[in-house]
Amino acid sequence: TQKRGSISMVKPTGWHLAKYDFIDGKYLYNRCHLIAYELSGENANVQNLITGTRYMNVVGMQPFEDKTAWYILRTGNHVLYRCTPIFEGDNLLATGVLLEARSIEDHGEGICFNVFCYNVQPNIKIDYHTGDHQLVVQD
Repeated sequence: TQKRGSISMVKPTGWHLAKYDFIDGKYLYNRCHLIAYELSGENANVQNLITGTRYMNVVGMQPFEDKTAWYILRTGNHVLYRCTPIFEGDNLLATGVLLEARSIEDHGEGICFNVFCYNVQPNIKIDYHTGDHQLVVQD
């Protein structure tokens, strides 16, 4: 695949530019690839990007994406992989994403998961209808 380019021109539904100092990377929202760039090689495909929290992207999705990519690289085998964003009603932000994968040649022995990654960020209250957000003050 080519070197990954900018995706800053893509504004998925519910997109807000928001920064908090306590978030790794500072930004609350990421442009999350549904099918990871490392698996698809697709960069700025608007049909493959949603607004997701940094937490969902890095803590929720990335470990499963990395595990899948490593399996493919190590074995050369094929993987059925699907990522479904779950939207409730007319919300602009997904509640989360359903990640599913199963390795083909070994009938799921190498890769087999079905997980839900919640679109949340610790200490932030999110309005999924609009994408608005606010810091939750802990007592």
